[in-house]
Amino acid sequence: MTQTALTHLKVLDLSWHIAGPYCTKILADYGAEVIKVERPETGDPSRAAGPFKNNEENLNASGLFAYLNNNKQSITLDLKSEQSIRIIKQLVKDMDLLVENFAPGVMQRLGLDYETLKAINPKLVMVSISNFGQQGEFAHYKATEIITQAMSGFLSSVGEPNREPVRAAGQLRILEYITGTFAASSAIAACRGARVAGIGAHLDISIAEMGLLQRSYPTVQNSYPTSVFKYEGRYVMLPGIEQCKDGHVGISVLTGQHWQGFCFMIEAYDWVEDERFTTLPQRLMHKDIFQERLDAFLMERTTEEVLALGNEWRVPVTLVPTFKDLLSLDQYVEREFFVEVNHPELGIMKQPGAPFRMSKTPWSIRTSAPLLGEHNEKTFKPFYDKSTQV
Repeated sequence: MTQTALTHLKVLDLSWHIAGPYCTKILADYGAEVIKVERPETGDPSRAAGPFKNNEENLNASGLFAYLNNNKQSITLDLKSEQSIRIIKQLVKDMDLLVENFAPGVMQRLGLDYETLKAINPKLVMVSISNFGQQGEFAHYKATEIITQAMSGFLSSVGEPNREPVRAAGQLRILEYITGTFAASSAIAACRGARVAGIGAHLDISIAEMGLLQRSYPTVQNSYPTSVFKYEGRYVMLPGIEQCKDGHVGISVLTGQHWQGFCFMIEAYDWVEDERFTTLPQRLMHKDIFQERLDAFLMERTTEEVLALGNEWRVPVTLVPTFKDLLSLDQYVEREFFVEVNHPELGIMKQPGAPFRMSKTPWSIRTSAPLLGEHNEKTFKPFYDKSTQV
């Protein structure tokens, strides 16, 4: 089939940085026509975030922007201008979906709130992404990733029980990508409903609430009486990510059978029934002894050797590849997961491919991320035609 899954979906993208653009990236990569509205001169803030080729800052050559905005068109509008607002309203007439992630209240102040846009296009679906949702005590609070992780309960789920909570390392923006994914799926459902019923919808999506999905497992556990199940409230593993002679491996000991296999794997036969180590709380209490013996075993072996031992003894063991390693990993090479994208400023680069695969209407990169304002002339020309009333 020449058509992709979302060929007939038209999206006006007023979002910026990660959560909103990742939502519209998913839609665009599966065929939607996405018109991205950016600030004149500076554009989406992710254009300034890099990484940049040769560390030379270039608004048209940000690796982050390039990944998040393939298959989109870029136009520039100053939303403080009345003419720009008129253009947005004109564009909305032909759209199925509008995505925005301004602070709550901004769209209303611009005269672009859902009620106003619904009067222009009753079938329009509008997705509003914000830190804490459109209502509530925290609705107007600004937030960084560590704040949304904390307020979602994510931080309190990670780390050793007798130490402080920890955040997901680095600048991963994990909750924003999770939010973007759920925003895309809910938008598709709402657009389907709009086409069937002829009525649009306003979707209110909170990054902090999306993060609460990460708490679903401990929440279920905490619903058990303490006499049945005692839970310390943190995700913690021992063993976990461990160092070998030439890199790192991840080791999971989830059941008694895993524990026995693990002891055989590291030749610690005397530990099989040693109560100091048979349960996770006991291993944490005797962590120094446990770690010293495990380190001595692993540092004499390569990651491939430990992986083979895990397979032999049926213990969950995984490689921990670097990003560079992932590009040549047989698993992903065989599935052709990474794709090459030819960008006018960045040249040929490799990016992650489809998040899921559809046999009949496949994911594809049709165009690289747009240059700032690249599609202004194409989009604005009808508005400046004398026959068109803006």
